[in-house]
Amino acid sequence: MAKSGYISEFMAGGRILSHGKITSLANGFHLKNNVPFAIYVKPTNGTSDIDTVLPVQLSEEDAITDAPVVFYEWSPLAISMIGASNATDNNDIYWGAGEEAQPEL
Repeated sequence: MAKSGYISEFMAGGRILSHGKITSLANGFHLKNNVPFAIYVKPTNGTSDIDTVLPVQLSEEDAITDAPVVFYEWSPLAISMIGASNATDNNDIYWGAGEEAQPEL
């Protein structure tokens, strides 16, 4: 990411150019170089809920706060970090970014 607040033209256009699966949120999750990303949340068991709440830090925020995420669609949130959570216990969570990116291990 070249400058604060920059989201690539592809991300702004809704194009995901790199992605992966988040297998654990025990220690939170973010991409190298603080690349912003979107997430897709799919419950592993049937549910009548339409959304969930996750602790996230958006690319223009300084703190992690709770935000709603709708199941079965890519979230429009430009996330820079997901806080520690047990959300992967009951959900498959995928990340997608508008540029080349890798998880911070």
